[in-house]
Amino acid sequence: MVENLVVGAGASSRDSLSVIPEFVFRKVVLKGRWDHEHTMIFSPRVREGVHGVHVVTPLIREGGTTILVDRGFVAKDKLASLKEHQTDKEVEVLGMLRTSQARNAFTPDNDIESGKWYWTDVDAMAEYAGGERASVQPVFVEQIFSESTYCRYVVQL
Repeated sequence: MVENLVVGAGASSRDSLSVIPEFVFRKVVLKGRWDHEHTMIFSPRVREGVHGVHVVTPLIREGGTTILVDRGFVAKDKLASLKEHQTDKEVEVLGMLRTSQARNAFTPDNDIESGKWYWTDVDAMAEYAGGERASVQPVFVEQIFSESTYCRYVVQL
């Protein structure tokens, strides 16, 4: 489904991507390889009373285009071991299409140069990951985890 919305490199992607808001919260399945070099850490986050971060990593797809994937919550005490669990193998991701979140009055500006992200600004995130010159599309997918996958991800890291 997302393949019809997210076009390949060299095509006019902005026109095609303008319909993404009509498909928000729809499930998608994607395949590709993680671009760990451009991983973004969003903090502070709290899940079930545990302090941590959300990890967003670009996914480079077979056709050469890249989209942004929120890989989920990682407890702050597990963040140091994040690199140990990186893979260069192809992965399949089940996710849900999302858009940028509105920034409220209490949320600081993202400080991209310092690597401090507080809210999802999909256009700025895509530009940080390489922008149009690297075929990074401003498409944001939130990875969906089953309860067992989520627990394994948080506990093992």
